Amino acid sequence: MTLKWFLNGADLYSTYGVALLKGSYLTIMSPPKPRKRLEHDYIDANGSQVDTTSPLSYEPHRYTLNVFITASSYVQFWSRYNAFIAAMAIPGTFALYIKDLGITVNLLYEGMRCTSKPGSLRSGRIAAVYELSVFEKNPTLRTYDPN
Repeated sequence: MTLKWFLNGADLYSTYGVALLKGSYLTIMSPPKPRKRLEHDYIDANGSQVDTTSPLSYEPHRYTLNVFITASSYVQFWSRYNAFIAAMAIPGTFALYIKDLGITVNLLYEGMRCTSKPGSLRSGRIAAVYELSVFEKNPTLRTYDPN
C-alpha cells in the first residue's frame, strides 16, 4: 500500500520530496491521553472519591514524525527543504491529510531536528532524515473525508 500524505493540499512527496518514515503512521494513530479526572483523598476514608460524571477531556497531543527529504541535486534539496519549512511555518495550523485513512490532522510546527546529514544515495539522489516535532492542540477535531 502506498501512503499518500498532503500538506495544506500539496502532495508531500511530489512537491517537497518529503515522505514519512515507518513509525510516523503509528504515532499519528495513537489516541490522545485523557486528562486526569478530579479526585479527592479523604484522610479518614479508604480509597478516593473520583468525579465519574464529568465528560472525559483530552490533553493536547505532541509527537514527533520521522521524515526524509529527497532530491536529485543539492540545489533541489535545499529548495525543497526551504519550501517545506515555509509551508509548515505559516501562521496558525497546517493541515496534514492522510489519504489512505481519509483523515486530516491540524498541526502546529514546533521544530525539526536533523538525524542524518544530506548525502548521496546509491541511486544518485540526495537525502536526509529529520525528526519533525508537531503539536495537535485539539486531537478530537480530526476530520474524516474518504476522498
